Formats: sequence, C-alpha cells, structure tokens
Amino acid sequence: MADFNHHAGPQTGVKGVIADYQQAQLEQRQRQEQEAAAAKAAQPHYPAPQNVDQTLFTKKEHELSSDEDLDDLDDDPVFKEYREARLAELHQTGFGVLKDATPDEYVDMVDQHAQSDVSIVVVLVNTSRASKRLVEFMQAEVGTFTNTMFLCVQASECGFSDPHVVPIILGYRYGELKHNIVRVVDQFADPINFDRQHVAKLLGKVCQ
Repeated sequence: MADFNHHAGPQTGVKGVIADYQQAQLEQRQRQEQEAAAAKAAQPHYPAPQNVDQTLFTKKEHELSSDEDLDDLDDDPVFKEYREARLAELHQTGFGVLKDATPDEYVDMVDQHAQSDVSIVVVLVNTSRASKRLVEFMQAEVGTFTNTMFLCVQASECGFSDPHVVPIILGYRYGELKHNIVRVVDQFADPINFDRQHVAKLLGKVCQ
C-alpha cells in the first residue's frame, strides 16, 4: 500500500493522518449512501441498508478532552515539569533507539526538530501479532540509524479505533510528514510472516 497524503500542505502530528482517513471514509460513506438511496428507490418495499455509525478514526464525544482541560494541564507547574523532563529524556536516549512516547510527546518532538535535519519515525501500534512483530524487528534494526529518533506510540491514544489499519509508520523531517504508511504489513510480500530484512528495507526507505 502506498503512502497516504490527501492534503497539499505538510501534516504535522496525528491530526493530519486522521484527516486523511476521515476524508477517505467520508467519500466511501457518501458512495454507500448514494447506492442505498438508489436501491431504496428501485425497490421501496425492501428495508434500506443501515448506515455505519462509527467511522474509522472517530471517538465518542465523552472520550475527548476539552480544550479547557488541556489548558489547565498546560498551566499546571507539576505537569509542566514532568513534561519537560520526559522530553529531555527522549532527546537524550531517543536516537537509534525505539522509545515509548505519548501522542503529545511525539508531536512536541516533531515541532522541536522542525528546523533541523533530524528524522523522526513514529510507529503506532496495538496488541496485534503484527505490531509486536514489527516492534521486535525495529528494535533490532534502529541502532544503525544514529541520526533518527524512533518513537513508539499506542494507536488507540491517537484516536485510531480500527485495529485493521495498525501498525502505522509516520516519518517526519523538518517538521513535515514525509511518510504516512497505514497498515504497514501491506508493504511486505508476506504480511503475516514478514521478517527482519523486510523491516530493515522499509526503515531504510523511511529514514533516507
């Protein structure tokens, strides 16, 4: 599967990725609604197909934090101190090593390196076999990329509710999203039993 980027400008953070797929889902849903309407008009005595209520990367309203809550956290000195310490830790040990990070931490890293040539590779994972296999092989390979920061983020924390599109690899440079590889396993000849060499080849492409 090729990289997805439906927007003209650079997409920083998970919002751009979500926007791309929301647009794709919207177009698909519109086609389904048009087909359903046509079927209903042709055979009005048949029940219309039910619409899918939840799209690919949407969250229920009560699951989303309000802007006020986020502002309160930003003003909290304890939270600010913790956040700065975490970012310093990622800076110190994140190159050539796959480090766990939160969505906010990874977005901060991208923003902080917007003026540098440091590559940042983010892998979004879940508990699937494919995610665990990808992480295992990445941990064995990332040491060869000493000018690249590798971050591992839980896909669910970024709003990705469809497990079938995970794992995802995002590649950033100069603050811009250069690679957006959704459902990474489709890049491999064998999506189930891909090996370390396949992952090494893909990382070489993303980090170049």
